[in-house]
Amino acid sequence: MKPNVNKMVLNNSRLFTVVFGFLVALVLILLSGCQSIQTAQREDGFRQLQRSFAAFDLKPELYEKIALEITVYIVGDRSKFKWDKAAAFGSPVKGYATKKNEICVFGRYAGGKIVLNQAILGHELNHLLNFKNPAIADPDKLDDLGA
Repeated sequence: MKPNVNKMVLNNSRLFTVVFGFLVALVLILLSGCQSIQTAQREDGFRQLQRSFAAFDLKPELYEKIALEITVYIVGDRSKFKWDKAAAFGSPVKGYATKKNEICVFGRYAGGKIVLNQAILGHELNHLLNFKNPAIADPDKLDDLGA
């Protein structure tokens, strides 16, 4: 014996499910604001880095001053890097610092402005600080410090 199913009710419930799902998705999109995916990922990255940084020992008496005069080279293609290892095709190098107080990093464009990878720039700045003052940790050797 076949169950008695009203096809009109069945079609209306499917339509309701589709429309309701669309409205829920629209509300979620509107509630998330106009923030770009890049901004959200960048903010999440900063939160992750800050959580990691917060795990290090805090010493309120810490006060260091390091004066630097630096030159930053911003390139759109690795062939413009001055260091052969970084300029080589397929190199994993995303940026580098030199003992001449130079930082070389990639740049991109957004809205007609040059944008830099802030994590790479900060990493390379840490190298310059370490070159000038060995009390500053070498960012490539944090694992050696148990960090």
